[in-house]
Amino acid sequence: MMKMKKEENTGGSVIDNMTQTKEEAENAQLKRLFNWLYTITSYFGWYIFNIFCSFFIYIGKGSVGISKLLWRTTGRFRRYLLLMLKKLGLFLLRPLNTFIRYYEGNKKALRKEKEKNDGKLGAKGFFSFAGRLLFGKSGLAVMLFNFAIPVVSVFFLFSVITYASSLNYAVKLNVNGKFLGYIESEQIFLDAKEVLQDRVNYLGSDLEIEALPSYSVEQIGYTETLTKYQIADLVLQNSGVSLEYGYGFFINDVFYGALMDFSNVKNTLDKLLSDYRKEYSTDLVDFVDNIRYDEAGLYLSDSIIDEEQLIDLLTSTQTEASYYTVEDGDNHSLIADKVNLTSSQLEYLNPGFGETDLYGGDIIKIGNEVPFLPVSVTRTEVYVVDNVPYMTDTYQDSDIFEGSSRRIQDGQYGVNEITADISYVNGVEIHRTITNINQLVAPVTEIIAIGSKPTPEGSFKSGTAAKGKFLWPVDGGYISQWSKWDGGYSGHNGIDIAGLYYGQPVYVGAAGVVTYAGYSQGLGYYVEIYHEELGVTSTYAHNSALYVSAGQRVAQGECIAGAGSTGKSTGTHVHFTIEVNGKYVNPKDYLDIPPGTPVNLA
Repeated sequence: MMKMKKEENTGGSVIDNMTQTKEEAENAQLKRLFNWLYTITSYFGWYIFNIFCSFFIYIGKGSVGISKLLWRTTGRFRRYLLLMLKKLGLFLLRPLNTFIRYYEGNKKALRKEKEKNDGKLGAKGFFSFAGRLLFGKSGLAVMLFNFAIPVVSVFFLFSVITYASSLNYAVKLNVNGKFLGYIESEQIFLDAKEVLQDRVNYLGSDLEIEALPSYSVEQIGYTETLTKYQIADLVLQNSGVSLEYGYGFFINDVFYGALMDFSNVKNTLDKLLSDYRKEYSTDLVDFVDNIRYDEAGLYLSDSIIDEEQLIDLLTSTQTEASYYTVEDGDNHSLIADKVNLTSSQLEYLNPGFGETDLYGGDIIKIGNEVPFLPVSVTRTEVYVVDNVPYMTDTYQDSDIFEGSSRRIQDGQYGVNEITADISYVNGVEIHRTITNINQLVAPVTEIIAIGSKPTPEGSFKSGTAAKGKFLWPVDGGYISQWSKWDGGYSGHNGIDIAGLYYGQPVYVGAAGVVTYAGYSQGLGYYVEIYHEELGVTSTYAHNSALYVSAGQRVAQGECIAGAGSTGKSTGTHVHFTIEVNGKYVNPKDYLDIPPGTPVNLA
């Protein structure tokens, strides 16, 4: 029995030893953990410290460079800058210095506590040290907070500036005393009123919707502003009338009505152009009128039109009176071809058309069925113009008597090849744009010699001829056009004597010397005679034949030509002019007009 008790006592001692050994192991492990955390914290502090030191080293290097530069420029600025840098450095390092001193103080306290406990540091002591190091009065958290304050302040300042710059101002719009929204400017509302008028003034409607605006400027931040179409919708919604959503259809800005769907109308118009483009594959084809579909919006219910009815209108034809302006070179058949009408149709629209002479500028009425939507066909055409005007040069010639002139070189019209874009509507030209001019034949300058030779003394009577010195140049006839001085058209320098038969003799009105006998584009065959005794030059133009030549002397009453209609002329007649010192004068003052001569003005 005693042996058993001894064994039992021995067993209890082993258990106590095992328990004591386990506690020591746990204490050792905890101590190692504390040592590890302490080491990590120390290394972390050392790492942060090195970062700050490196940062300030770079700042210092930059400061040194700037200081050297300032040193070379101005001492006052250098001293001022160094002082500011010193204050900045002390300000930035103050939290770090405080933390270092705080850390050293706590480290000494920790060391004393370890010495007091025989070199051992309990969990309470370690956590107390770590807490003070991190969250103490001058701990790591406080240091980091001190560094974060400037950063947060700058960020806050930047945010305030960004917000202030993003502030938007707009015009607050009230219509009829009701707030509608915000607009960029008052012009938006004025544009909206035009949209509103377009929507309500359909097909002659006289409906008016009151829209009295008032404005004020407000800050709106990021609020969106209204468009003119949105404003028009809002005004209509507040008007109390029956409304429908649709698309406005306009031709030349005239509102024809609103469509619930415009796809069929658009397809129809596209097909109309497509048919034209098939026929005129190489030409530019487009509608003459401006067609547009407005944005979807609210329209009066009464303005909604049936799409099929609109298509019927757009594809219909109408009779329209139009006119064609006669151009130089046109004749009856050419005009008929140009306007795509027969001669009988033109005769019906213009009674006597076939028997009337045509002159440039005459107006011919044409009338035919035209599409409701006319289509213009623009094609590039190349044609030749053979009447390019020529220049006229003059010079003084001492071999020709004063008051007379002589053509040394006839002018010749040039020839150009013209490339132009010509637009036709219903076969009638409406516009022509010349894109290129290629000169094929250059115009030849007309050269005229003006007499400067003094009149010989004693060979004729000097002075200006009295009125009535020139004989009437033909037998019979009548005055068909006065000169510009007596009511004739502008630029007409002579008297036209008509009522003659082709080839009827033309007589010279006074003795003189023929200075020119030839042809020109305007005067046709004409004779120019210088009358020494009178000091004037007479001209007889548009003849069919000439019986004298330059340099020939003629007596008063001698036949010099046969009457005709050459040059720019509309019938057989004689164009008679008088020049004094190279200038045209009123021929009526020099011509002996037989009493009772008829005046039948053309």
